[in-house]
Amino acid sequence: MKTKAGRLFRRALSSLMFLGYAPIAPGTVGSAVAVACMYLLWKNTPLIFAPPLHAFQWVGMVAVAAIAILACRRINEVFDDHDPPQVVIDEFAGQVLTFFMVPLSIRTLILGFFLFRFFDIVKPYPVYKAEEIEEGVGVAMDDIIAGVYANVSMFVILWSYEWIRGLLNA
Repeated sequence: MKTKAGRLFRRALSSLMFLGYAPIAPGTVGSAVAVACMYLLWKNTPLIFAPPLHAFQWVGMVAVAAIAILACRRINEVFDDHDPPQVVIDEFAGQVLTFFMVPLSIRTLILGFFLFRFFDIVKPYPVYKAEEIEEGVGVAMDDIIAGVYANVSMFVILWSYEWIRGLLNA
């Protein structure tokens, strides 16, 4: 998009309506906004998180990831940087992926937030390798993979907690 309106739209979308311009920790702000959105969805429409409707979660998750990838594609044309800190839609997408099929509660929302931030900051393999994908797609892919790591970690932690709780109650 070479027009001024197109560039402004891409800036607004990729920065989550300019929240990415936060002076301190814009990536954390993007993650926090995703957790707040998940909380509001869970509180106002709990049925979409019921196991029979996991297909809707899948569609929503894929849509958010696709929007993030498209928003980050050739982002250097908009920001003159290959991975600008203002772009936080990738953190939003990764954070949403963290909660896929996870039974939501205040505790799991908080745990998921910290797990995603951990994997996003530490960037274990292949998270850091995903950043190398060209045309800006890597900007979103590293956070999407970090979200998958956080999601799997959530399930391991929740399963372990239930297993230990079962042992203690036996």
